[in-house]
Amino acid sequence: MTVSRMLRLLPPGVEIVLADVGSAGGLKSRWREARSVVSALLFDPRDDGAPAKKGRDTYFPVGLGKTVGRATLNITELGNMSSMLPPNVELLKTFRKKGAHTKIVSTWEMPIDTLDNIAHRELISVDVLKVDTQGTELDILQGAEKCLASSVFLAEIEVSFLERYKGQPLSDDIVAFMRARGFDLIDLYRLKRYRHLNHSGVGNIGLGGGQRAGRIAYGDAIFLLREELLLERIRILSRLDAQGLALKVIVALLVYGKADTASRLFDLTADLFDEKIRQELTRFFRRLGRPYAFIGGKGLHLILDYLARKV
Repeated sequence: MTVSRMLRLLPPGVEIVLADVGSAGGLKSRWREARSVVSALLFDPRDDGAPAKKGRDTYFPVGLGKTVGRATLNITELGNMSSMLPPNVELLKTFRKKGAHTKIVSTWEMPIDTLDNIAHRELISVDVLKVDTQGTELDILQGAEKCLASSVFLAEIEVSFLERYKGQPLSDDIVAFMRARGFDLIDLYRLKRYRHLNHSGVGNIGLGGGQRAGRIAYGDAIFLLREELLLERIRILSRLDAQGLALKVIVALLVYGKADTASRLFDLTADLFDEKIRQELTRFFRRLGRPYAFIGGKGLHLILDYLARKV
């Protein structure tokens, strides 16, 4: 049973609501297998228009922040480094290519709202939150306090390890904010390095021990609602709703390659499931736990790991 086949275990009408803030290029491919039950909230800031539905997804004509208002977007030479914060030019010019990449070529004013306002107005419960906005991630999280407290169980947040933009909160600030709201850091991935300019032209080389040149600049942090808080959210619901929420969390964890955590959650919530679903999930995780569980010559656990890394 793959992730996509597991989706049929979800009660009718149950979906995973994913708020993707900074979704240039659309949803990450990791969600492909689960796409049939994912409804995405996407944000396309502009001054005209209303929220628009496109298939399962809803597009909102605003940027997000911690308060309602307006903000200026600094559009840079390399478009995906554009930010509402000014680039830290003095720092970035010491790294290869980054000084040129962050040259501001234009600015654009845009409307700002909060995720909490949108969720309340549209009667939406957000399950998974992904934020990648080049330095304003903490502002967006501060505008999503109610969502984090009531419905979000997993978050993927870009964190920076150096101040790429002036006044930017760093990884420590994001981790502390999420920890204070009951979310544990469970993984870091897509770690990117900046390499220093130097007269000798030394760049991307490794000198022993598997270490590469460069300084870690940023990456994506994965946060999961602390186990006791997650179980409290699940068990306060009716049996059918509790089963649906537990299954949503299990699917999301598998999408992120966290099969061990998904299996533990099943252990802790197995009594909530109907007998047929419980048996199917038991078979699924037992097969996943066998070191030689082969499908088409590849271990299912290896396939899931591969899918999780295809981002």
